[in-house]
Formats: sequence, C-alpha cells, structure tokens
Amino acid sequence: MKKTIFTLFLLLFQVSAFNFQLSTASAQNLYIGSFYVTTTDEEKLYGDGGDKWANRLPVICDMFNFEQPDVLGLQSLTESQTNSIYTRTKTSFNMVRNIMYNKNLVLVSDGVVEGMPEGSTCTWARLQKEETDFYVFNICFASGSNIPNTSATRVLTAIGEINTEKLACFIVGNTGINESGLAYSRINTRYPDCYTSSAVVSAEYGTRNNFDLAANHSSERFDFIFASKAVTVNAYGQLQYGYFTKESDGSYKRRLPSTHFPVMAKVTLH
Repeated sequence: MKKTIFTLFLLLFQVSAFNFQLSTASAQNLYIGSFYVTTTDEEKLYGDGGDKWANRLPVICDMFNFEQPDVLGLQSLTESQTNSIYTRTKTSFNMVRNIMYNKNLVLVSDGVVEGMPEGSTCTWARLQKEETDFYVFNICFASGSNIPNTSATRVLTAIGEINTEKLACFIVGNTGINESGLAYSRINTRYPDCYTSSAVVSAEYGTRNNFDLAANHSSERFDFIFASKAVTVNAYGQLQYGYFTKESDGSYKRRLPSTHFPVMAKVTLH
C-alpha cells in the first residue's frame, strides 16, 4: 500500500514538473519600446544647430545597438531618417515600415491601418519569437480637438479586425495628448499601460523634453507602451541617453537625441 501511494505521488510530481517545463518553454521574454525620433523639420522648431539630425543619428543608433530591444516602434521621422537608422543598425535589426525588430524574430505579416483621422498614423506587424506570435501596433496621433480620441477608436477597431486570433498585442507610440486625455483612457481600459502595470519603474520625468534639459521636470507622459492584459510586465523604464557638442566659446553642452525620451518595457508572453 505504501509503495502504491509513493508511486502515485512520484507520478503526480513528474506530471507537474513536465507541465511546468511546458509552461516555461512557451513563455517568451520580450524587450519592447517606443521612440519619437523627431523629424528634421520639427527639430528646427525646438533646437539649435547642435540638435541637428547629423549629430543625433549616431547617438540614436548606438543607443539601440547597445540596448538590443526585440521590437521598437518609431514615430515622427521621414523616410530618409528611417533609412539612415536602418543602415546603422541593420547588423542586429530588420525594419518594416517604421517598426524595428531584432533579427532573432520572424516577420509574419504587416500593414497600415486605413481610415485614420488626418495627421494620425498606425502601422502594425505580426512577429514571431521562438514560435510565439504577437502583434505590435505603432501609433502616432495628431494633437488637438478630438483627433486623438477618434484615432484611438479607429486603432482599437482595427485590432479587432486584424488580430482575430486574440494573440498577445502591444500598442506603442505617441497619443498626441497626455495620460489625462480620453484617448489614453480608451486604450488603457483594454490594453493596460505598462508604466502602471509594472512593479519596477525607472521613469522620473515626463516623456517630452523639447531638447531642453531644464524642462525635464514635467511629469506628463505622451509616449506609451500598452499591452494585452495577459502579458506580464516585469519592468518599465525611460532611456535618458545624451551627448555633448563643443560650442563656439569652447565649452561643451549636453544634448538629447530627440524631443521625446524613449520608453521601454520588459515583458513576458504566456
């Protein structure tokens, strides 16, 4: 009798261990982010000669070549800027539209959300990491009036049309308004903000800086990473890389690579 009970216990233990191994094997860690690059026209509105694209480009590429994210949604950049970033990062990354993804991932499909309000954009990609598929929707909403709200509504509708299998899904990018806006709450209700979902957060300031180090003290966030409720958010952070330029008087000035800080999240897909 004792031998039978022991054998049964051992069998149950082995089954549990096997199920745990399967569960662990199917879970995938992912490092995902969003970065508002700032176009060459927009940089003239906020910066001076030291903030020009030729100075910012190598800093941006070095930053992400070092960080090695799995996926990075880029916003507010021209086709020329996109090509320049790809040229300097293509050893590690592929680029589809304005979404960078690590070469360890497989691109399954991609597209553009049609019917967005004027000035707003949304691209998407279905990616696969070690046989686990997920979607990334990269947004950049125009500001003003009700545009961010209607843009959010259109994106959520598109996700329902595209992600019919209800796979893990991320919405990354700029909502054109801070977290007090209706666009934010509309998305956050269905896809929680990783900033608020994570127990580990390193983001002391708001996400917009306008090339001004003195303006870093704002707490408003315009750049987000939203994730499906089933996704576990392990950590969330804001990257604050910088560089120096030598000024005409011989002094050095610390500068920022964009008018917005990149935001990043470490998550687990189940």
